[in-house]
Amino acid sequence: MILDRLKETTAEQHARLERRVDLGARLRGPSEYAELLGHFYGFYRPLEAALSAVSGYESVGLAFMERCKIPHLASDLSVLGRSPAHVPLDAAPPIGSLGAALGRMYVLEGATLGGRVVCRMVREALGYTPDRGCRFFNSYGDRVGPMWTAFRAALVRFATTPEAETEVVNAAGDTFDRFDRWLVTRAAT
Repeated sequence: MILDRLKETTAEQHARLERRVDLGARLRGPSEYAELLGHFYGFYRPLEAALSAVSGYESVGLAFMERCKIPHLASDLSVLGRSPAHVPLDAAPPIGSLGAALGRMYVLEGATLGGRVVCRMVREALGYTPDRGCRFFNSYGDRVGPMWTAFRAALVRFATTPEAETEVVNAAGDTFDRFDRWLVTRAAT
């Protein structure tokens, strides 16, 4: 099944990316937190733009636009006194199909699922709330569970052949690797 294969195949990449994000260090102060949000913005903005150009989401039961996180990131950056216009951007990855889009979205949607925990950590460490400074990590609010369930169902509807599964898994793995490289690049500047 696609869900088990995705989780197993990308587990190491997922763990590596979580270590690279290093939330403990990023929640030491507003400046470190703003830097982290800037890194997310720089990665998400070109990726979401590329994802928005893909057609066929409706065929698997998804409405792509309700899943976009850029407005939340821009809001959080503004609260922290950072202009999204000055954030360096990663290069948009190639997305030639719905399967590749769903694989890339798996990484973003999984991060949203984990955002609930991060939101609590941000509130405790820095005092930012979902209404002010922590909208990104609380993107779906009380709907995070149903949104994740709907996304998982869309993956199952799409990945009905071994080829389709492989396409999704490869795109997810590439997205984890790209995000990891992006964070390494940003740390070097």
